[in-house]
Amino acid sequence: MKYTKESLGRPATFLLPSLKLRSERWNNKPVEQAVREYLLANFGGYTAHAGNVFGEWTEPRTGKVFYGEHLAYSVAFKGKERIPELEEFLATVANVINEESVYLETGEDAWLIYPEKEGST
Repeated sequence: MKYTKESLGRPATFLLPSLKLRSERWNNKPVEQAVREYLLANFGGYTAHAGNVFGEWTEPRTGKVFYGEHLAYSVAFKGKERIPELEEFLATVANVINEESVYLETGEDAWLIYPEKEGST
């Protein structure tokens, strides 16, 4: 069978705490809805992985152990210059839901995105 294919670009996957996405509000709507609207408008689409996405981790800065249940989102975009845009958005979401950090994978790398609290440098 013959076919054609088109690259969607660079993949990125990130985790957001599922309970906070549903319980917190941002711009008068649930955070989950605001996130999905942003991803659709700015990255042309997304995939949300629901189900048993959970984990336990030690926070590198404090050594405190955390447990969380998450929604995993995946997007694709052309050019690595779009990564900072996604990082800034995730820092904003983390700040809105009072999350210390957000886990992000871009290509071969994994990151923790920490929002800077107002008044910090």
